[in-house]
Amino acid sequence: MGREIVVGLHFYQPPRRAFHPELSQISTDPQNKDWTSIIGNECYKPLAAEGVLEKASFDIYQTLLIQLEKLDPLTADLYKISMATNGIGEAFIHPILPDLTNEDKNIVVSAGVKRFFDITGTMPKYFWPPETAIDTSTLEVLSANGYQGFICAPEQIYQEDHQSSDNRPTLITLPSGRQIIALPFDRTISSRLAFDPKNNADYFTDASIKPRANNLGADQTLIAWTDAETFGHHWHLADKFLTYLLDTSLPSVGLYPIPINELEFKRKKMPKGQIVERSAWSCPHGNLIRWGGQCDCGEGKDTSWKQPFYDSMRFLNESITKVVQRELGNNYGQVVSGDFFANYAFPDRVGDPYSSLVSSKISSLVARTSCATFFSHPEVSGKINLLYAYQSLLYLSESGLSKDVLKISTSFYEKLSRVKYPGSDESAFNVLNKMLQPR
Repeated sequence: MGREIVVGLHFYQPPRRAFHPELSQISTDPQNKDWTSIIGNECYKPLAAEGVLEKASFDIYQTLLIQLEKLDPLTADLYKISMATNGIGEAFIHPILPDLTNEDKNIVVSAGVKRFFDITGTMPKYFWPPETAIDTSTLEVLSANGYQGFICAPEQIYQEDHQSSDNRPTLITLPSGRQIIALPFDRTISSRLAFDPKNNADYFTDASIKPRANNLGADQTLIAWTDAETFGHHWHLADKFLTYLLDTSLPSVGLYPIPINELEFKRKKMPKGQIVERSAWSCPHGNLIRWGGQCDCGEGKDTSWKQPFYDSMRFLNESITKVVQRELGNNYGQVVSGDFFANYAFPDRVGDPYSSLVSSKISSLVARTSCATFFSHPEVSGKINLLYAYQSLLYLSESGLSKDVLKISTSFYEKLSRVKYPGSDESAFNVLNKMLQPR
């Protein structure tokens, strides 16, 4: 008798270019490469063309899907077609959700739900948090937006029965009284899918997947999830490996891939547990310190720049929020969420003071994208946040609020001047100025 397995793929690329017409030609990549196009040809297009999206579950962030819609509309359509059955939801953008206010959490989560529904005509059941970073207030926002559950690493869950959390969907009761299901993936298989050689799917199945499946309880479904870019980009031709794995290797040992949306849970029989507050799959050091401080994820490198950089982006976003709330009223979050996709994807439609103000807030949220402080050096992706921060101020200026622009920008630029990059005399403010120089 066979057993079901969920193989999940996490699709994400940051927005490496701003969308304001005056800034759209500025590349934030140190090598001036169009990585979405490159990875698209190596990974996104072949995975879709080979039918992987019809067998694997996946999340795809709008910052990537919108880029694909412009670069390769036919491939983008394949992702949108499969989203209804095999897709799960995500925040529209990729910040560390526990570090946002509840209102900001709701803006990006509800904007993602709205876009998912507009594409598929269905509501997403499950959610992939950026970096799987969670805290209780984030889960409350997810539940309030209709999510039944979320994907996470097993080490982010405490089981009341003290058993291993791998592959054990767990019922979390929130302070509001609502309940949400944690779906911990299998850490061993997920890691091996990411990092082990991918040249023999049969061997991989026998050595890495079958033993884990054999040790599962009768009521458990094996869940594996990893970065989609692994297959074809990080590992050349690994898209072929994944296709064969799903089509042949797994069924040959009685493991049958199903969409995660087809899993059925009997809540009364589910184990109960709690989350590890402010945890993530990509940093084991607690309190999400990788993104706003210094931990061993930096591999001994100087990451003292991270905290002032992170705090600068927080300051900008909070300052823009105060202006937007003053101008639009206390329901500003609904306004920004409702206009998120249109303003982000179609900047040519932004031209009046109202839409410029909304775009200013959207840009200040994108400036909190997690990528900047994920790596040890800001040159890798910090320019994305700097460019979107400047875009936020540019849109605020176009909304006609010049006094607010002067006040906020003066303080913000002073903060950036105090962000000193390791191994150089440059500050984040210097880097931003260089990016804005005519070429």
